[in-house]
Amino acid sequence: MNRISTLLVAATGLALSACAPAAVSPPSGLSAHAQSIATLQRVNAQAHACWLKDSDFKDYGLVPELDTTSTPRVLVVPRGKPQSLPKAVIVASSNGAQFYGPLATSPLAGRINEDISRWARGATGC
Repeated sequence: MNRISTLLVAATGLALSACAPAAVSPPSGLSAHAQSIATLQRVNAQAHACWLKDSDFKDYGLVPELDTTSTPRVLVVPRGKPQSLPKAVIVASSNGAQFYGPLATSPLAGRINEDISRWARGATGC
């Protein structure tokens, strides 16, 4: 690998590590996939309620992908352009949520991570 590639890999690793999943006690009786979907549904509902009304997120819209066959996720895209490349991808697992993408290195990264971690644990509110 050349020096630029090495730096890009290191920067990506650092950005992703800042978005580590929140620890959650999974509901008993549900499969890990069902827990992932339930977690992301909570995050999606709160993101719609909080972020879409907030001036910090005025340039963004949300596209949920909550299907039952692959990894559930919510895409943060430029507002009014749902087919655009996402600015962030929020994914859930049975024990939390995390995000990655260009917004992971933006001034909003800390807030996004705090919000989705809190919502993944079951908290509500903005």
